[in-house]
Amino acid sequence: MNPRLCVSLAVLLLLVPAVRADVKVPSVFSDHMVLQTDLAVPVFGSADPGEVVVVEFNDQKKMATTGQDGKWLVRFEPLKPGGPFEMKIAGKNTLLLKDVLVGEVWTASGQSNMRYPLSQATNGKEDAAAATLPNIRYLRVGGKWQKCSPQSAPGFSAVAFHFAVSLHQQQKVAVGIIDNSVSGEVGQNFMSEAAFQADPDLAALVRRHTKETSTQWNALLAPIIPYGIRGVLWYQGEGNRDFPATYRRLLPALIADWRKHWGQGDFPFLVVQLANYQEHKTDAWEGKDCALREAQLKAVQATPKTAIVVTIDLGIAKDVHYPNKKPVGERLAIAARGLAYGEKIESSGPIFASAKFEEGKAIVSFTHVGGGLTAKGDRLTGFLLCGADKKFHRAEARIEGDKIVVTCDKVPAPIAVRYAWERNPECNLFNKEGLPASPFRSDDFVNFFTKDVEK
Repeated sequence: MNPRLCVSLAVLLLLVPAVRADVKVPSVFSDHMVLQTDLAVPVFGSADPGEVVVVEFNDQKKMATTGQDGKWLVRFEPLKPGGPFEMKIAGKNTLLLKDVLVGEVWTASGQSNMRYPLSQATNGKEDAAAATLPNIRYLRVGGKWQKCSPQSAPGFSAVAFHFAVSLHQQQKVAVGIIDNSVSGEVGQNFMSEAAFQADPDLAALVRRHTKETSTQWNALLAPIIPYGIRGVLWYQGEGNRDFPATYRRLLPALIADWRKHWGQGDFPFLVVQLANYQEHKTDAWEGKDCALREAQLKAVQATPKTAIVVTIDLGIAKDVHYPNKKPVGERLAIAARGLAYGEKIESSGPIFASAKFEEGKAIVSFTHVGGGLTAKGDRLTGFLLCGADKKFHRAEARIEGDKIVVTCDKVPAPIAVRYAWERNPECNLFNKEGLPASPFRSDDFVNFFTKDVEK
């Protein structure tokens, strides 16, 4: 090439301004968003390395210098509920986010029963038509925040919608839902690869059942972390029902993984227990959902700041995607009120505590009795007894104070008692607050359904 031409090109390149990246934020920051109250709210994004970014919101101004990775983050002093406000983010360019509210933000995650849309739920069309609720906002990860309206509500998660409505009515503040649920997804794909690297034993267990892990992390978790949230609504487990023993370890590890990456401490994690499904049977039969429900309960009992929400009374035989989602959302809101907001209410249905066997009967004690135990129906159903042969029979049960007394003519010397321990049991034990008892067993018998299939 001509030397003079080379020199001319070099001079021209020096005179042309370098291409610079605009200040950007993830889509979780958009018009109509809800920011978490009473939290040092993080705002984050990307820009040129070394660029100064200034974020202004509600009389606060915060400044950050972008690192060599092009990322920046500021944190505001804790915010009080209110709005609408505007947020200004300025660097080389300026972003203006409008109609921003401050209230309560929850992440709704899991698989298809969380993803189930309001439009298909029981009375969903009527609920959507009446959903002119501008202080409830909804974000599907990868999209933009939407105000709740008759036009937008049909596509909302039905569980999350009813949770938000109930919480909004009780707390009298804006509620934002961030939905990152995925139909048919297994729990391990919502965890980071770093979590499995840090726990090789768990990784080995999980990879006996599946070739892939962490497939949803970059798409559905990374873009919203560490956006300020109050807690998580988790409805998942159907995809893991073939390995309940592993799930008992997996779920606490997932909760710890999310909490570590968010950096907000032990935020509340509300777990929906699997609903009843498939046909009723005359003889007691176990079914593989039983052990997964138990794994969910045991994981919650072993993990701080968590709660279990029971749905054993809501499912239908023919479809795992039952439409009656309003009670699920309302029970989640009750659990949140007790766990996250410290209300002095009974926020759980009865939970098995212990069983004593004497004089041919089982005497069962519970926690979360609330105002007392009650049966919905003419008589208490759902209890099973077995003797030394470990063969369970349907049993008679009655309420005596805060305990249940269980007997069966076929089991004169019982050694174990179970309740709702079937895939689709007939069961009706509640507390007087209207919350159903969780399925349980007093035994630890091992069989096909209580161990992982591949073991």
